[in-house]
Amino acid sequence: MFNWKKKTALLLAGLAMAGSAFAADVPLALDAKQFEARNGAKVNWKNGVLDLKIHNPEWSGGVRINPPAGQKFDFSKGRYLACDVENTGDRQMRLTMHISSGERGSKSSSHVDLPHREVNTGIGLNPGEKRTMRIYLPHASLFLAPEGGKHMRVLDTAKINSIEFQLQWPFELPRKYLVDCRISNIRLEGEPEYDKKIAGSKDYLPFIDRYGQYIHSDWPEKIHSDEQLVKEHQRELAELDSLPPIADWNEYGGWATGPQLEATGSFRVEKYQGKWFFVDPSGRLFWSTGIDVLRNSTDAPNRKHPEWYAKDVPQEYVLPFNDWNLQKKYGKKDYLNDYYNVLVRRLRAWGINTIGNWGSDDLILLGKMPYTLCLAEINSPALRDIPCLQIKEANGKVRRIKFYDVYAPAFEEKMGNLLRTRAEQSEAAKKSLTDPMCIGYFVDNELRFNDIISGTIKAVPDQPAKLEWVKDLKAKYENSIEKLNKAWKTEFADWDALIANNKIVPKSDGFHADSQAFLLKFVDRYFEVARKGIKSVAPHRLYLGCRFVGFRQNGNIWKGAAKYCDVLSVNTYSNCVANIPARDFHDKPMVIGEFHFGTYDRGMFAPSLCPVGTQQERATSYMRFVQGALTQPNLVGTHYFQFRDQPLTGRWDGEGYQIGFVDVADTPYRELCESARETGEHMYQYRLNGKAVNDMK
Repeated sequence: MFNWKKKTALLLAGLAMAGSAFAADVPLALDAKQFEARNGAKVNWKNGVLDLKIHNPEWSGGVRINPPAGQKFDFSKGRYLACDVENTGDRQMRLTMHISSGERGSKSSSHVDLPHREVNTGIGLNPGEKRTMRIYLPHASLFLAPEGGKHMRVLDTAKINSIEFQLQWPFELPRKYLVDCRISNIRLEGEPEYDKKIAGSKDYLPFIDRYGQYIHSDWPEKIHSDEQLVKEHQRELAELDSLPPIADWNEYGGWATGPQLEATGSFRVEKYQGKWFFVDPSGRLFWSTGIDVLRNSTDAPNRKHPEWYAKDVPQEYVLPFNDWNLQKKYGKKDYLNDYYNVLVRRLRAWGINTIGNWGSDDLILLGKMPYTLCLAEINSPALRDIPCLQIKEANGKVRRIKFYDVYAPAFEEKMGNLLRTRAEQSEAAKKSLTDPMCIGYFVDNELRFNDIISGTIKAVPDQPAKLEWVKDLKAKYENSIEKLNKAWKTEFADWDALIANNKIVPKSDGFHADSQAFLLKFVDRYFEVARKGIKSVAPHRLYLGCRFVGFRQNGNIWKGAAKYCDVLSVNTYSNCVANIPARDFHDKPMVIGEFHFGTYDRGMFAPSLCPVGTQQERATSYMRFVQGALTQPNLVGTHYFQFRDQPLTGRWDGEGYQIGFVDVADTPYRELCESARETGEHMYQYRLNGKAVNDMK
């Protein structure tokens, strides 16, 4: 894996040199007239330096750099579009840079007229820090695959519409100087990778080798033989043997040399010196650094394209490249026990102390690491019988909303007995009831909370939630549809017309007040019953919430969640979470359920939801993200999504990101692993210090 002392020195040197220039840098010739301030941003371009201040967190805030009138930007001669960004503010900040080509609404995929597409990159910076932000330029002239092949999301880089700087995935509240930065040396770096050209190639197929890797590219860690797989495995094992454990950690990954609190034998949460923490069973402060999807294999669906592969592939639904590679690496088919024991050693070596969501039962049953369990999601077998909110569309089709009808009789029965049911079905869930290594449980993932009201008011007539709401409305308006119409500014003929409604969502103040009252009642019931499903069986385990999509939830949703969850959970894809608005959390701790960073430079077609320029920038971005979280008093952990790169051809829904701690051949990304180790070694003192500074020490 790595020589730790040597590699740490290289990592820190890489961080220091992150702003250095590539060969053949070409500064863009820009004029102040090309800069368009957006949504209240303050923009000043002078002597090649852009001073940018953003107050409004919406997508439209920031600056757009337009090409000269009647022209497009031509970036076809560069490998990266890059700029140097300096945080001149007093807190950690984040910023994204976006470019696009093609006209909106266009559908052609020819070289001449590509559809509208956008790519972006991002950066998180501590106060006073200066680093380089890079977009790898996906030239259509090089990387547009021939007919029948997959490829990366290419742009017509000779015809770029604009350059934009903004806050992607906004969550902050409006305030002065959300972004206060200086952007300089906007440039093209390097030359396109002409040696990787596939456009027009008759030899593109097959493009996936027998290890599941991209054929038409090379990189230092790429596996070329079975012997190399075994050799790299033996080398990593030797390096793990030589790497000392983190001195500050106890058997749980808690702060062994930190304050001693009450030892209860279970994980709990407690505020210490104004900051929330988990407390481990021995009474030590615990901050959770986790990784999701810790499993031996995440299969690629077989999309019935045998011509894509250099080896014969089965006709079954999945292509288990991970499993095949691990059989070769461990020299046997029944490798799982060996694999998961090595994985525990890896995680501790990488500064990871928690098995995040969707961890393997086999890994959990080893009993060597703290873990979280996802008891079920909305389509899981244990909850599948609960009806969802449903809307009958104009064409007669019924559309399901990704949310339960919490007033359906099956909801109380299934959700209220969820952990009991799962303990009967799963050895890991059964063990968790009395296992001190179990931190707690997630229930659900990324539900559509924002669709509850529209989904209920437009639901099919026999929807229990709709009938419950109408019952409440009849009580409030004394069974008078006229009084409701006056308050809502609607014209329903009678209550049956309201029940039959599948189109109208009123906009009036009266409707808003009534809908918010019902929303609070609805989410209160959801969280209350979900909590009951856990606490009735395992009162000493933590209810970790439902993994919201982002921080922009309705206040009544936060209120219901905070009332019943021991720990709130949010999935977020951004370069920094230091500035999340804590006022909605009702002084509850929170764990980040998902975040990640990815690139194009290992033969993958899609970098991630949070792209950066290089593997070194992935490592730096991981450290900055966790640093920002450590300074946020409500946050008690960050869980990275996910352990392994997704399949090159995409998972079940097509998502195929280069985001892993390891690749398809189980080879670690050294830069990321080393950065995580450096972060984990010093995170406890960093949290108590509470300041966003570059050095973890």
